[in-house]
Amino acid sequence: MVKTSFQSQAIRSSSGKWLLGKVAGFFDSKICTPANVRRQAESSRSGGKAGLRFSVGIPHYNRGERIYRPLCNLLSHPAVAEVVIVDDGSSAEEFFALTECVRGLDTSGRVKIHRREENRGALLTKLECAELSASEWVLILDSDNTAFTHFLDALAALEEPSPDTFYCADWAFPYFPFHEFAGLKIGFDMAADLTVSGSLRRIYIINDGNYLVHRDSYVRSVRQMGPIASDVADVMVVNYHWLSQGRYLRVLPGTSYYHRVDASSFWCRTEEESRRRVAGIFSRFEAGIRWDEEFRCSLSHD
Repeated sequence: MVKTSFQSQAIRSSSGKWLLGKVAGFFDSKICTPANVRRQAESSRSGGKAGLRFSVGIPHYNRGERIYRPLCNLLSHPAVAEVVIVDDGSSAEEFFALTECVRGLDTSGRVKIHRREENRGALLTKLECAELSASEWVLILDSDNTAFTHFLDALAALEEPSPDTFYCADWAFPYFPFHEFAGLKIGFDMAADLTVSGSLRRIYIINDGNYLVHRDSYVRSVRQMGPIASDVADVMVVNYHWLSQGRYLRVLPGTSYYHRVDASSFWCRTEEESRRRVAGIFSRFEAGIRWDEEFRCSLSHD
């Protein structure tokens, strides 16, 4: 608890934010580079105690030359059985850059690229990542993020993970700390209580979608949602539906991934629409209203 308190205070202070920014910049300039990712892929994979093995699903759109960022730490980790990249209708130039970058990085043939000509949005692309994965468990990872090794280690160490639970990190470094929820298994009723208290609005775990999911449970849940006219705030919609079904988000203590935010991020491009949808979902949590036909219809007519 002392560590969690210290981390939260550091993140809130101006000096703490400056320091985290410097650390993040160092990581991208010195550690998460194409050359280092290539060396990881060429290194012998470490042995040790056998644990959970999983696929990693990466939805991709027009970030071909930067695909090394999510591949960092994946290609040398023994728990990662494969990496499935689904391209959501990128330009021909970006898709060529994607394939060339992967060709130069992936020496073991663990990265599988699937091309879709039509741009269908983030939600359906993540769904396709899961559907195309060979493993029972899939880590959904945005194409501008990096899973730190200790997060992958914690997922591999899970004993008898439950299909009704999404397994989340407790820090989307450096911007979104979830430490206050570390160790919690959050269901709908707890999410409603945390919304009423203000905690869930302040600590944005409900909008985190870089997590380990049970492939078949995730696919069924997203398919049950039906058509959505616009997938703004898609992660929060998925999580709201998931919790409404009596399922859970579990926050793993001492785990993190690198969450990058730039002008090309979907949230930045749809911020006003996203905020409206987020406000509506929080209002439903606050009132204790689960996913229903009225809400589903509102999504199909946005």
